[in-house]
Amino acid sequence: MKKCPDCGMVIANQAIKCPKCKYTFTEAMDNGNGAGSVAPQAAAVSAAATGRTGGRDGIMPMVEVTAANVDELYSQLKAAVVKRKTEFDHFIDFLENRTAWLTAPAELKGPLACEKGLLIRSVSTAKQLLRIKDTIMPQLDEESAIIISLFHEVGKAGIEGKPLYIVEETAPTTSSSALGLSFSSRISTTTSTSTNYTINNKLVHMNVGVRSLFLVSQYMLLSDDEAQAISYASDIELLDGKMSPYTLLLSTALQMQKTIYENSDVVSGYSFTVIQPK
Repeated sequence: MKKCPDCGMVIANQAIKCPKCKYTFTEAMDNGNGAGSVAPQAAAVSAAATGRTGGRDGIMPMVEVTAANVDELYSQLKAAVVKRKTEFDHFIDFLENRTAWLTAPAELKGPLACEKGLLIRSVSTAKQLLRIKDTIMPQLDEESAIIISLFHEVGKAGIEGKPLYIVEETAPTTSSSALGLSFSSRISTTTSTSTNYTINNKLVHMNVGVRSLFLVSQYMLLSDDEAQAISYASDIELLDGKMSPYTLLLSTALQMQKTIYENSDVVSGYSFTVIQPK
């Protein structure tokens, strides 16, 4: 536990904002108990997660996230969360072992309507947000950026024992995409079994952002900025222009991922740089 230097309220070490007076804790305000410190090895892991090899000049290129490399990139992002590791790890354990988080599709139809589609979308959005935050909003905490981008659509995993998407196997078909992705590097003419998904009607109906916040908030203490970003990144029109900078950046990263980097024609047509996985 740690004490807020403004109002004296005792709160969890992982908290980034005092719930009473809204005082914001930063790495530079470490009070000696290690709550705000980040070890050198953690900084190295964070650099690996964001794609930086040194310095903060320029915007790092986008790495194409696929079913083949998503697990490695996801592990790097998880390892970069140090200050809020305890609550973050508890939530990750719940997601990975008690929900469809690691296998769920990102959508019913489209390039990521496939196994691991949700994880690919989430990791890709995290990479997008980390690419642009240093230029547009360097004060956005890196761990906060990882948390809101990884979990903004986590509601699509459903809840324990009840996935949002139900898998229905169909007859083998000839597909132009081995992984269900539209990326040019994934073009294939192999015959595979396509997978159709439908909504699980046994779940209580909720907006994806609401269910995402419902899940995350059971394990993690979120700031109000983080809560809004997770709830409305996909539905910013509902805020009627009253969005926080966190929500604006996350929504931008999400739209870049969905409309540009998941569309091979746009990537090639406008010469967006994408690093192909080795």
